[in-house]
Amino acid sequence: MKTVAIVSTTGGAGRTTLCAALAVLLARRGRAVVAVDFDPQNLLGAHLGLDTLAASGLAAALAGGGEPWHAHTWRSADGVLFVPYGQVDAAGVATCEARLAADLRWLARALGEIALPGGENADDDENTDDNNERNAVAHGVALIDAARYPSQHAEHAIRCADLVLCVAPPDPAACVTIAARIDALRAAGVELRIVVNRLNPARDMQRDAIAMLRAAAGPSAILDVRVHHDAAVPESFARGGWIFDDVPHSQASHDLHGVANWLDAWLGPRAGDGR
Repeated sequence: MKTVAIVSTTGGAGRTTLCAALAVLLARRGRAVVAVDFDPQNLLGAHLGLDTLAASGLAAALAGGGEPWHAHTWRSADGVLFVPYGQVDAAGVATCEARLAADLRWLARALGEIALPGGENADDDENTDDNNERNAVAHGVALIDAARYPSQHAEHAIRCADLVLCVAPPDPAACVTIAARIDALRAAGVELRIVVNRLNPARDMQRDAIAMLRAAAGPSAILDVRVHHDAAVPESFARGGWIFDDVPHSQASHDLHGVANWLDAWLGPRAGDGR
């Protein structure tokens, strides 16, 4: 199972919305998808269909108390396996950050536990359904919605990742912070792509900001597909739906499918493709 860390260097970039949308779209394409909320804001579950914010999850395990986080996983209507972060106060966030700083492999071990059903020690005489499940896990993906970078949460997600998607609204503040941190983001040696989100091409300032980002990061680092701003995105979320279902022919819907198609191709053959 490959791992994709979805990060941002500013708040309000649309990172959690993009993570949830990609999880749903990849699941609909036949991927085995795990969506991991690794942000103390604890909002990913709301995007995936939970009526209330998840009460418990990874945070309780990080803090050293409560039930194992496995007891709080949940599968969405689209088949996405969701791992919640859980509710935590300011003191709890500090405790979690300290634990992550002291144990640099914590998240990697947690992701390894998620992948256990597809492990190499499975019996050869298991039935076809079991073999299909293992094959699906092997070709699946874990999407990590990481807290804003820099933070211990984001560092752990990047350390575990095969690919980092950095979500950037095309405004000067966001582009300046990414440009300032691009070397640090690349220091882990992980493949990095920047996803421009909430683009309004009529605004000259946004075009200038993207040009600045391209100069700092290099043109190959910026994903060709850019997600355009659309007021229907939050409206669909408020109704418990997705813009690509409610307004399937909109530019933003086309863009989200484009990012999902790029990521699906990057992941390689799906389970059952016969390749």
